[in-house]
Amino acid sequence: MTHLTSLPDTERPFLARMFAKDAKNYHVWSYRQWLVRHFSLWDSELPNVDSLLTADVRNNSAWNHRWFVLFGQHVDPASGRGMDGAGNIVDEDLIDREVEYTQAKIRLAPQNQSPWNYLRGLLRKRGSLLECKAFAEEFGGDVDGEGEGCRSSRALDFLADCWAEEKEKEKAGKALELLAKRFDPIRRNYWNYRRGLLGLGLVEA
Repeated sequence: MTHLTSLPDTERPFLARMFAKDAKNYHVWSYRQWLVRHFSLWDSELPNVDSLLTADVRNNSAWNHRWFVLFGQHVDPASGRGMDGAGNIVDEDLIDREVEYTQAKIRLAPQNQSPWNYLRGLLRKRGSLLECKAFAEEFGGDVDGEGEGCRSSRALDFLADCWAEEKEKEKAGKALELLAKRFDPIRRNYWNYRRGLLGLGLVEA
């Protein structure tokens, strides 16, 4: 395969059959990424990812592949670092489009962690989560009212980081407390670790 200069006609149907059997198969996704990089399919691959996310918005592998397609072209696969500094360039128009796209997908399944993680990655390229704070508040509920109206623990987690970024330590801590006690108690130790980073005490069972 490495001696070929263009993608063989057999490969896309082969990948489609494999994904029909298991849309989250790690080995198939790794092979797909290799094809994209080897044959420089960056521009033509995005519609295929759109189709997979339309079929299953919870497909974390497809979200990871979307990031690879949009931001992996100038990244050295061996080191994970940008080549010649290109990996550090922020395309503001691209980020704007992806934020809008991701928010639309979150609205379809607010508890789905994959697009929330993807959104964080986008915003960190700009250096701040705060531009999407109001969006997260649509799903995070009333922290002062013990989380009433919360539709997504992922949003509450996102808001905790927003408030921490704004130096609103007590409000961030309250969000983490609600996650530990009410919305995600199975990960109480993790939420307590996060509270510890803020200098706050543990939430007891």
